[in-house]
Amino acid sequence: MNFEKKLIACSIIAIIVGVSSVVPLVFLMSTPAKAETLNEPWFSIKMPYAYYVTSDGPLEMPFEPNYPHGFEMNETNSVSNQHMIVLNITLNVDTTKQPVDAQFEYYQIDVSSDKELIGTMRWVVGTNINSSFNVSGVLKNFSFMRNEWFDTRNFDIRKYGGGGGLTRPDWTPGLSMLWPMAGAGSGTIGSSGSSGVVSILREAETVFISIYRIGWVTFSGNSTTVTYANNELVEQVQLEKFGEEGWLYNNLIPEEELATADLTDPIGLLK
Repeated sequence: MNFEKKLIACSIIAIIVGVSSVVPLVFLMSTPAKAETLNEPWFSIKMPYAYYVTSDGPLEMPFEPNYPHGFEMNETNSVSNQHMIVLNITLNVDTTKQPVDAQFEYYQIDVSSDKELIGTMRWVVGTNINSSFNVSGVLKNFSFMRNEWFDTRNFDIRKYGGGGGLTRPDWTPGLSMLWPMAGAGSGTIGSSGSSGVVSILREAETVFISIYRIGWVTFSGNSTTVTYANNELVEQVQLEKFGEEGWLYNNLIPEEELATADLTDPIGLLK
């Protein structure tokens, strides 16, 4: 199997699957797609690594924060959290045999403790078969919303807090890619979202990360087919307590290297 590492520009969050049996509902937005089209997910996504860590005080920043006069975040009035999730994404379908132009798949990642939801991330993965199909334009220009289905606007990192996605043109069948998704935040104790995340992580007995397939969109000439996957659970991992402040799930770093590894950058792509 071909394998490739890929770098993502990480800000707050960036973000998805296995294949299982579903009975999809299909909404045809124009003329029906060709009967021989394989209407199923093309990608499988596994999560070999996930790490969450908290700390007292603010994160180190490359610039001086614009604090109100006389105020400074420190280890007594603020807390921070960081995370790194690594996805292993594989194109499983021989796309050369598919009579369509492109397909994009929509996923949701929920991070939860045994007590409550910690956070939700949304992400898109897709590729084209027709080289003239504008892959990069889909996230910007395609929009679909239907009650009790899903709303593609929720995946738009520019407007609705989505995590963006990996939209790679001419993806080779069988090619796997490691895709890191990182995030971090600092806030004053009791008055910020970051403070709330830290409290949940520190009080948790268990931390889970679950990946759900929301649906996929297939483009074929003048036909666009939207398929709803009924929030299918495709991957779930349980993180274990690691050190005094961390939670870790690891099938990526050799055990003997954990003590010296940078757990917030396990594949060395963020420096």
